[in-house]
Amino acid sequence: MAVHADLNLTLITGASEGIGRCFAEEFARQGHDLVLVARSQEKLEAMAESLRNEHSVKVTVLPQDLTQPGAAEVLAAQLQERQLQVDILVNNAGLMYVQDFFTTEPEKLEQLLTLNINAVVRMTRQFLPQMLSRDNGKIINVASIASFIPTPKFAIYGASKAFVLSFTEALVEEIKYTNVKAHCVCPGFTKTNMIQQGNGLEDNIPGFMKVAPESLVKDAYKSVMKGETIYIHKIHNKALVQWSRLYPKWLVRGVSGFFSRF
Repeated sequence: MAVHADLNLTLITGASEGIGRCFAEEFARQGHDLVLVARSQEKLEAMAESLRNEHSVKVTVLPQDLTQPGAAEVLAAQLQERQLQVDILVNNAGLMYVQDFFTTEPEKLEQLLTLNINAVVRMTRQFLPQMLSRDNGKIINVASIASFIPTPKFAIYGASKAFVLSFTEALVEEIKYTNVKAHCVCPGFTKTNMIQQGNGLEDNIPGFMKVAPESLVKDAYKSVMKGETIYIHKIHNKALVQWSRLYPKWLVRGVSGFFSRF
C-alpha cells in the first residue's frame, strides 16, 4: 500500500522485539521508510535486512539506550547527518516490573521511570518542534489500559503509563489547530516478552484477554491513520476501562487489590 508522501519516515523506539517490532513490520508493510531504535544493534540490523528485502523500504538502524542523558539529542544529530527528517515518531520503548513497590530495587525503579516517562518526553520535545515547523507529522505514544486502572504489584508501571496518557491528551489540545497530531495507543495484555517475564503475571490472565501483538498493531495503525486520539484494543479492554470510569474509585481500587493477591 502506498503511504502518504508527506508522512513517510517513521522512527520507532523499542523496535527490536514485541510491540515495537510489530510496529516496524506494519509500517514497512504500509510502505513507510523506517528508523529503528533500540539497544541491540545486532537485532536491529537483522530485522532491518528482513524488512528491506520483504517490503522494499529504506531502513536506518540507530542503536541507542534511551535511558542515557542526551540520547534524544544524539539521535537527532545522527538523523541530521543523514539528511533524514522524522514524519512519525512512535514512542514505544518501555519497561515493566511485577513485584511489590517496597521490595523493588531503587535502580530498577529509576530505570523504569527514565524509560517510560523521561524518554517519551525527551523524544517528543526533540522531534515535535520540527514537525510543527513543517506543519505536518504524528506523535504516537504507547501507553496501556493500566493508564486507567490502579495496578498493585506493578504500581510504577501503571502510574508511568497514566502519565503517558495524560501527557498525550494535553499535547492534543496544545497542537489542536495544526496539522501535527498526537495519539495514544493503549494495549491490554499482549503476548510479548514483557508479560512473559512478569513474575508469573501471564499465568493469572484469562486466555481470551491475551492478544497477539500483530493484531494490536494492525488495528492501532488503522486507528491512528484515521485520526483517533486514544486507541484501546479489543472490546474486553474497552469494557474494563469503561468499568473503571463508571464505578467509585474505592471499589475499582479494591477490586484491583483483590485480584493482585492472586
